[in-house]
Amino acid sequence: MAQAVLNDKTFSTQAGYAAMPPGAEAPPAKATGAMTVGGTVSKTALLLVITVGFAVVGWNAAESVLTTSPWLLFGGFALLIGLSFAAAKNPKLAAPLGFIYAVLMGTWMGAISRVYEAAYDGIVLQAVGASIAVFLGCLILYGMRVVKVTAKFQAVVITATFGVLIFYLGAWILSLFGFDLLLGGGGLAIAISVIICIIAALNLFLDFNFIEQGATVGAPKSMEWLGAFGLLATLVWLYLEILRLLALLSGDR
Repeated sequence: MAQAVLNDKTFSTQAGYAAMPPGAEAPPAKATGAMTVGGTVSKTALLLVITVGFAVVGWNAAESVLTTSPWLLFGGFALLIGLSFAAAKNPKLAAPLGFIYAVLMGTWMGAISRVYEAAYDGIVLQAVGASIAVFLGCLILYGMRVVKVTAKFQAVVITATFGVLIFYLGAWILSLFGFDLLLGGGGLAIAISVIICIIAALNLFLDFNFIEQGATVGAPKSMEWLGAFGLLATLVWLYLEILRLLALLSGDR
């Protein structure tokens, strides 16, 4: 998710390398203090643990929080976007911003999950399972190079992602006047949710490419936190949208 606000100068300004064009031979990675795939994975795992931990806190506190309020729904996503832009603008802040995001978004996500679970028994486990399946599927497709992240692919996904941001903003404004595009039922809401889930999944490929490219060109070690933050943000977004889609499908039966 955070990778959608980056550009081709990210690595050149942070690591002294220009971004690699598709098919070009990469320069040798720096020997010390360089970004690695393993380091990014470990940092992602740490942020995930913190997120899940505070999701439990949010789950337990859900009864005292108006988690279905459109203000909180939009506010949570606005938080995601704000922190993503801040981290992308200054990757050195990605570590503290990642921890802040994990704590706040984890709590928010846990509270919302509790509300959905109360309305649709077993839906949270289904959403978690589906999110893991989508993540692994995208990772396999990327690793086997079935899906190649070209400049055109990046442009399409980034454009679609910003389109979703505009839609969320518009839906939030309309909800204030009684028109609910996000939580309302019907075929249109389901179709929109499916499209957003697909766009969120496509962002995983951008995250994978960002991490691989950063490790290949020897970006600074601090960029691991940006990669971890971006991957976590995408996973949270994907989970929440799958959760909403499952709720819409359950309510449409």
